[in-house]
Amino acid sequence: MTAPTAPTPTWFRVGATVAAGRLRPPVGRRRSRTVCGAARVLTGLGVRVEVRAPATAWPRTGTGPLLVSDDVTALDPLALLTVVPGAALAGAPDRLAGVPLPALPADPARVGAALRAGTPVSTCRADAALLAAALDAGAAVCPIALRWRGTATPPPAGRSTVAAMRWLAAAPGAVVEVHLLPALSPAGATPEELATAVAAALGERVLSAR
Repeated sequence: MTAPTAPTPTWFRVGATVAAGRLRPPVGRRRSRTVCGAARVLTGLGVRVEVRAPATAWPRTGTGPLLVSDDVTALDPLALLTVVPGAALAGAPDRLAGVPLPALPADPARVGAALRAGTPVSTCRADAALLAAALDAGAAVCPIALRWRGTATPPPAGRSTVAAMRWLAAAPGAVVEVHLLPALSPAGATPEELATAVAAALGERVLSAR
């Protein structure tokens, strides 16, 4: 009789990591719980986060910046939280891989209020309405490019957490590069022009990474 095939160690690690995030949340303030939880899940999955600082420091305007990232995998928010701990995630789910997220509705009024209160807001869409809210608040618009590297490439697109987990199971030792790109000048720009500038900045980073 053939013995049943045992689960792969990598899949066991994936399941154990997610279960730990649900059953044993970090202690401390909500912000530190979220950041520590995100870091713990990524570490448990064997992911290393590498940060690339912008060539020019992001401006300090007295408001929170609007961070516009590209959309690579469902696990992008966890990487972003470890780099910009105080960010609210516009349009994100309340939990991801067992980690509670600082989710915020992708509503221009809510996003504008958060920016004016000094809270960084992250979105994965260069939405003209959200960019208009940033302009009204006098907030800096800062593109962020995420690049995932692993032995099994490319990473899965879309918002499926399961697909991202499967990719990591086949790509032990994956790395996510978080490129903090120079802030865009909103002076005299329309939301549509800013959206085009964000897309161009992220597209140039894609080409340079190939």
